[in-house]
Amino acid sequence: MNILAIDTTTKFLCLGIYKQGKVFELNEELGTRHAELLIPKLKTLLKKAALDITDIDYFACAIGPGSFTGIRIGLSTAKGLAFGLNRPLMGIPSLDILARNVSEKEETLVCPVIDARRALVYSCLYKIKENKYKKISKYLLISPDDLLKKLNHKQRVVFLGDGLKLYRDLIFQKLGKNAVFLDEKLWYPKAGNILALGRELLKKKKAFDALKIKPLYLYPKECQIQTKKR
Repeated sequence: MNILAIDTTTKFLCLGIYKQGKVFELNEELGTRHAELLIPKLKTLLKKAALDITDIDYFACAIGPGSFTGIRIGLSTAKGLAFGLNRPLMGIPSLDILARNVSEKEETLVCPVIDARRALVYSCLYKIKENKYKKISKYLLISPDDLLKKLNHKQRVVFLGDGLKLYRDLIFQKLGKNAVFLDEKLWYPKAGNILALGRELLKKKKAFDALKIKPLYLYPKECQIQTKKR
């Protein structure tokens, strides 16, 4: 079984290949150059894995929330490849991917915080227990203050994500020592996490027709695409 994973929802390009138990992974900061470099980087990774694109059995792609442009680049590429090759495509929320950067042995609450601009963040709450991740909230577009109101201030919470650049001090003011902040190198998605989540979906037989996968924007539609007034 061969799986190809794509994530272009942040400034990092994340590409991964699962090939018969082996993982080949690329996580590279590209800023806004995803459209330019996605295909060349993909070809390089396929070559490293000694595979042709036609050898891929399943595709997995991050569907957001995140950069609107980034989501469209990655998802349109994944859809085109999956549809063209008649392969299943798995759409995986970016917050689920990011939460997998947290590795805890004890029961822990995990809170990814992604900067959504306009003084808002994308977030979701997860509970880790016995190495299993359970989503315990909806995917949220929310103010930092309202997010913190959802937390038990006496409970240990692990935070990660680029929203910490803006709101780390606020979080610490509210939670104090119960707030645990991961290092910046863990603030962004990893291709290996997409592959792991994809394999879990396949075990549950949750792979879908490429045409049925939709982006997860969270912002209202009128905020997603700006049109010029005539």
